Amino acid sequence: MSCETPIDGRIDAALDHCAEHARGEGIQLSDVIVRIGPNSFCFAAFLLAVPFVQPLPLGPLTMICGATFVALGWQMVRGKSRPELPKAAGDLRIQGKFWLAALGFSRKLLKFCRVFTRERLDSWISGDRGQRLVGWLILVGGALLAIPVANLPLNNFFPALMIIFACLGWLERDGLMILVSLAWGVVTIIYFAIVTLALIFFGKQVLEWLNFLPN
Repeated sequence: MSCETPIDGRIDAALDHCAEHARGEGIQLSDVIVRIGPNSFCFAAFLLAVPFVQPLPLGPLTMICGATFVALGWQMVRGKSRPELPKAAGDLRIQGKFWLAALGFSRKLLKFCRVFTRERLDSWISGDRGQRLVGWLILVGGALLAIPVANLPLNNFFPALMIIFACLGWLERDGLMILVSLAWGVVTIIYFAIVTLALIFFGKQVLEWLNFLPN
């Protein structure tokens, strides 16, 4: 189903538009972003990152969204004016209870964040340099989200927050959110490093224990 009426560049209008169609036949993500304008990169990334702000892994959706974040980020880095999504992501239909819940949470999250977001630290989100920085944050966040580290509950949670705050920084013109995104990126790397070291340590312990077992 294609959009029949255009929506503006504000994320609020886009979320309302998606919610309206999700109650019926649904709407493809590619159809939505075509109508949004310059904010379509961060709108798509914000919307796709929100379902990961919870502890449970989302299976195949993780790889689809991870690849999409990398693609969106890389296109922003290259200065593209409109995103070209991987077919699996562009064809993703926003429909049903799952997406209605995700859209509802997106709007609540946006409303909550606007308690403390405002236009500031303009140098972090201005011009080509700002677009490249946000692009790199989305790209790296997507790559981290797609890494299958023992399939633990918080694997996707921290990278999703990195992506969401990068998008908020761009959409709300708030450079401080870019710094928050960078901080979540550091937290993600530390978390993955601790998990990897723990797996290596306990793996060695299990191997040593198995060596003591009689044949």
